[in-house]
Amino acid sequence: MSHILLVEDDSDIMRINRSFLENEGYTVHCADSVQTASFMLEECVPDLVLLDVMLPDGDGMDFCKILRQKTNAPVIFLTARDENDDVIMGFRSGGDDYITKPYDLNVLKARIEAQLRRNAKQAPQTPKIEFPYLTVDLFASSATLDGNECSLPQRELQILYMLASRLGERISYREIYKNIYGCDVEDSKNTIRVNISRLKKHLNMDDMSTYEIASTSDGEYVLRRIMF
Repeated sequence: MSHILLVEDDSDIMRINRSFLENEGYTVHCADSVQTASFMLEECVPDLVLLDVMLPDGDGMDFCKILRQKTNAPVIFLTARDENDDVIMGFRSGGDDYITKPYDLNVLKARIEAQLRRNAKQAPQTPKIEFPYLTVDLFASSATLDGNECSLPQRELQILYMLASRLGERISYREIYKNIYGCDVEDSKNTIRVNISRLKKHLNMDDMSTYEIASTSDGEYVLRRIMF
């Protein structure tokens, strides 16, 4: 399901929106300031951003301009500022929609669904994923971590691409195996464990790396940024 970055400094609104959206099946990442939202962008790739305008450490419209340099995810402003000039400024700063408070949660849901549908149709399929200090290039069959480029075997490359495309999200070994091998077998957990181990070795991934691939006892894997 889609990941939503919710940037809102009102704790009550954040709690209500988060609860509603999670019940609708979305994964919601919450930030109460521009600074926190900026850090979160380094750890997860949102499919959509819900952005308040009046934040304690900055203006949401100014932050939207920064967002546009990092992601093509739709941005929906959620704000009490309802003057026509504010709405125009919101769209000119890079926003895709503008909803004034108070609003009906079902209307918010419909607006989110519309933006995600539109973005899915427009989004190009890119063979290259780029983050600060990490690049995964399917065409070149290579990855660059902390300035060190290395060639990767096809299966390890596909696993890294899958993890990077869902940065910060836990993915089960079964889903990884089915995506890479096209089926599911009894020993898939051990196979993916070996693939991940080889991938880390190729990348020279250690405690000093900017990113890590963490795992759980249930066989879930997540790529996340740990050094800033």
